[in-house]
Amino acid sequence: MASTKRQLSEEWIPNSTNTMTPHHFVSSPRVVLNQADCDLDFNVESDGLVGYGLHDQGFAYCWSAARANVGITRGRYCFGCKIVSLQQVPMEDTDFEERHICRLGISRGDDMLGELGETKYSFGYDGTGKFSHEEKSSDYGKRFGVGDTIVCCIDLEGKPMASIGFSKNGKWLGTALHFFPSPLGLGVVDSPLKDFQWKSALFPHVLLKNVVVKMQFSLEDGLVPQEGFKPWASAIEDRNIIMGPAFSDQSNCEVIMMVGLPASGKTTWAEKWVEEHPEKRYALLGTKLILDKMKLNDCGERFDRLMDQVTGVFNVLLTRAAIIPRNYIIDQTNVHKNARKHKLKPFADYQKIAVVVFPKPEELKVRCDKRFKETGKKVPPDSLKNMIANYVLPKSMDMPNSDEYFDQVKFVELNRDESQMYLDQMKQDRTSISNTSSSQLQCSDSFHSLAGSPLQNQESFTGGVNHGQGIHSQIHPSNYWMPSQVNTNVHVVDQHHGSMNSFSEVYPGSQIPPVPLAPSPCGRYPINRNEANEAFPISNAATMPFDYHRSYNDNSGFQRHLQTPSSATPDSVSPFGIPKPSSRPPDVSFPDYKPYPGFTPQRPRYY
Repeated sequence: MASTKRQLSEEWIPNSTNTMTPHHFVSSPRVVLNQADCDLDFNVESDGLVGYGLHDQGFAYCWSAARANVGITRGRYCFGCKIVSLQQVPMEDTDFEERHICRLGISRGDDMLGELGETKYSFGYDGTGKFSHEEKSSDYGKRFGVGDTIVCCIDLEGKPMASIGFSKNGKWLGTALHFFPSPLGLGVVDSPLKDFQWKSALFPHVLLKNVVVKMQFSLEDGLVPQEGFKPWASAIEDRNIIMGPAFSDQSNCEVIMMVGLPASGKTTWAEKWVEEHPEKRYALLGTKLILDKMKLNDCGERFDRLMDQVTGVFNVLLTRAAIIPRNYIIDQTNVHKNARKHKLKPFADYQKIAVVVFPKPEELKVRCDKRFKETGKKVPPDSLKNMIANYVLPKSMDMPNSDEYFDQVKFVELNRDESQMYLDQMKQDRTSISNTSSSQLQCSDSFHSLAGSPLQNQESFTGGVNHGQGIHSQIHPSNYWMPSQVNTNVHVVDQHHGSMNSFSEVYPGSQIPPVPLAPSPCGRYPINRNEANEAFPISNAATMPFDYHRSYNDNSGFQRHLQTPSSATPDSVSPFGIPKPSSRPPDVSFPDYKPYPGFTPQRPRYY
């Protein structure tokens, strides 16, 4: 099934707040998954009903979510979700029943997509039989899996409390929970409308992990309503709806790029900015986002192993972001000018803002110590020296001799002159760092203790500290097959320091049509083909630009060897007693996905 570009339905016209009330109807809208209200790695097929997340490599560990485009504020309505298939994923370190999970329910329009059932404003029932609300789960119904249809029923007419319940394959499972929908509770019934009206309604919501689903919002979609409840689409005729958020024009969107050394306070500033500007609906792109999607909260061996997947996941999300009109914050170190330019080039029509976080050295020392105590992560001194040596404060386009793309540059701590003064001092003093032990350093009272700070953000995500310049790689369609999309992965090794610079220009996702994008931001680096073939046991290994064995073994700080991917395959039978189906829905047709079998991108442990 071909995919369509993420766009607004022509059946309705949004008002100035990107919402829709009954007075704004041109004709009846159709209830579908909202492509403007889903995760970057969530694919919506052209009918608007079939949805699934990316599942290759690191995405296999990520949850991916979407809401419908129509919410309600009153009435008794229901919608269905059929589990179409499980996606094939190599996750030998994860129990089979934890590899494929579907959670469905409702949430308020301003709630976090990836936290269905974990907040005050959302409720979820998943394939393990658990019902979740406010981070509390309880045994509710039976497990469900491939072939099952779950119907979620919402009663907002109950007095004094509303209720939510589910049915499985037509059998009612009972009321899962009563709740207050009034201003003292969810704030959707008999409540004043918020500044953006979709913040005042409840929407169908699915949260998936390696599962393909098909939604049912109307009789035409195959929905069999539970007795006493109307199909969700009937709320349109009843004039009980509020439309969800919609896309803006790219010229009205902005991308904020954080700039600063590790532990300088970039993530703290970015998270506060997002909280203070909910109307912008920023997507915060960084390591924390990916770890949240993986729902990792331990620091054991599995955590370190999955961190190796983060770079690849981030690069895919960044590339998709450039063609999906939203507001973004790129939370990386971004100290290298060429990295900033190459990363921002695809965002040509966006407003581009650099936010520089440059504290005084003594304050940076305090934050460094705090980060080290919290994470235990340390930055190899060679990496920090290279970062400082290549640190260039960003300039806006209107500044003399500027060749960067920023419309604005904001200094949120020290001003530009003060930042430049301290940066010059650091560049002069970095020779002192080289006299320190080449092993990982802990923070000390010395100004040069920066070498031991835990790395808050990965420069390798943004291209590392050294870049190949002036040469663009070609796109190879065979490298990444998803509907209508291709990719090219480019990595560069710094021979002098053994550091890894990683770019991955990936264009996956069935909902985004082929569009011309900027070429890969750095050229291919010549490598030893014998080593490449050993590191990449695939048929097209000769096209791979990066030699992981040499990258890690040449640097005394990175004595890590490439882990050989396991050839084991998942169990052939699902936990539901059904033979594992195809990784795509039978009614959806797209080219076979051809990743590098078993390939897991590696990266330095200190990120």
